[in-house]
Amino acid sequence: MQALIGILKEDLKYHENINSKITNQEIKKLENDMNIKIPEPYKTFLKEFGNGAESLYHIDQPINGINMEFGAIHWFGKFRKNLGEEINTDGFGIYKKDSLLCLMTENSNGGAWVWLTSQTNENGEWPLAYYNIDDGKLYYKVNSFKEWILIATKCKCEVIRKLDKENKLGLG
Repeated sequence: MQALIGILKEDLKYHENINSKITNQEIKKLENDMNIKIPEPYKTFLKEFGNGAESLYHIDQPINGINMEFGAIHWFGKFRKNLGEEINTDGFGIYKKDSLLCLMTENSNGGAWVWLTSQTNENGEWPLAYYNIDDGKLYYKVNSFKEWILIATKCKCEVIRKLDKENKLGLG
């Protein structure tokens, strides 16, 4: 993760409104308040790069932090109150809305990247998936926040557009 943070720092001119870094104590408070254990790569991002950002790579790709101006990490169902109890996917299962934690509250497409907290991979990380507002389904599951950041740093673009090569979501 340190190498990816290094790339993000080298690319600072492409990011907008990065919030100040946070401490272990602030992360621990969030974990206690939300009764969760934040994956280590996201903790590293918060401590080494910044407590979220309005935009990565000059595009509408905000990253939530904790207690911040541009969107704080929160449960998906608290933001999208009109959801049913379960969210369908594009072929990788069904998830309870209360198990989805926002990495990104909403982008210009109305979609959001959410952690699938009901699953944990071998490194103790949660996978992420993209919520499509048009049909209310999750798409493009990635294994971890680290993988998501890797995609962003390689393409220097919006991750969902990189993954949606066949324009299945109609994002343009």
